[in-house]
Amino acid sequence: MTGTLLNRLIFLELLKVFGLALSVLTGLLVTALLVQQGMQMGLSLGQVIRAIPLFIPNTLPYTIPATTLFASCVVYGRLSHDNEVVAIKAAGVHLFTILKPAMLLGVIAAVSTAGLYHTAIPLSQQMLYRQLLDNPEELLYNMLRRDRCVRHAGMAYVMYVRDVQGKRLIDVIIKKRAKVKNSKGVESYFGYDVVARAREARLRVDPADGKLYVDPDRFVIYDKNTAGTAASNGPFPMDLPEGLNGKDSKTRISAVLWEDLPVLIQAARDDVAAAEQRRIDNRESAMNISNLELRQLAVNQDKHYKMQVDYFRRALRNLEAEYYLRPALACGCLLFALVGCPVGIWANRADYLSTFVICFLPVMFVYYPVLLAGTGMGKDGKIPLVLGCWMANIIFAIIAVVLNYRLLRR
Repeated sequence: MTGTLLNRLIFLELLKVFGLALSVLTGLLVTALLVQQGMQMGLSLGQVIRAIPLFIPNTLPYTIPATTLFASCVVYGRLSHDNEVVAIKAAGVHLFTILKPAMLLGVIAAVSTAGLYHTAIPLSQQMLYRQLLDNPEELLYNMLRRDRCVRHAGMAYVMYVRDVQGKRLIDVIIKKRAKVKNSKGVESYFGYDVVARAREARLRVDPADGKLYVDPDRFVIYDKNTAGTAASNGPFPMDLPEGLNGKDSKTRISAVLWEDLPVLIQAARDDVAAAEQRRIDNRESAMNISNLELRQLAVNQDKHYKMQVDYFRRALRNLEAEYYLRPALACGCLLFALVGCPVGIWANRADYLSTFVICFLPVMFVYYPVLLAGTGMGKDGKIPLVLGCWMANIIFAIIAVVLNYRLLRR
């Protein structure tokens, strides 16, 4: 009975500190990220305010583990500082009893984070992308102001500008990427076959037709048949990339539902296999060409096919990393709770500032750096990807076991 009442009191205190810390940390992180996103995309104040509720779920997997550790350190640090841990041991209560509330908080936080990753975060991200991309014309202008160019992997054109003044594009250059076919008849982009230039132009977007129109004062076209020929003032049409019209909001990794990840991973593996086969076919067809000049031209295409293979492999590794990272970050909540208990008791601190420094140092300088480094090495193929994504959890699991073992034996 005493143990049950004690556990309830500790757990309620954990919830109070956890809720307060989670609110503050999430608010700060959401504000910082939204300000950064607004500056990059040129969002209005109204767009930023409307995006806040949709942005919060995406930050919780990063703030919940940290606040779980913070709450454990604060509550158990107070117990130790007020000599309540000594009193509990003197009363014959095993220290494992007072660890149960922290373990329960860690399990709840882990399950909540897993639930967020399963449905809430993907759906909120889909809604967020659709909301931010509701005006693709303004986004294109913002992109040109920031980067002075628009390029996309699925876009047949590349556009450069020297300056953007309001809705006027100054010194516009549009390059049409050339399509080439290999011996198997497979098309791919390689080089440019048309270059158009205008002193001034404006953008016009038709989302219904998926078209981007560039209205110039006058275009000058350069291609293999003409050079410096002035074209008419008609608009220059281009296909609007899906990444700029919101149609691919469901295919962004953070917006992919958990049950859809295996499907996308298998599709990415098929893309890698197909790209590798196209590269092999190109090599074989090059060896069968008798003309040395044409053979060398075909051999030079291997570099392009290698770039395609690398592109699809990167996409595959990004999807696989997301598949491993979601449960890894969820399990991190439980590990942080288990680490926070002995750290808080041994630190013997009752103030928030000391506990903040004690508990956030290992998070900022151990867990997340190891997580990022391991994931990066896994994506680069230096270590197995699953090991890289779970490396930080493995290290913290060992630390949690050692610290709690020493705590319970003392």
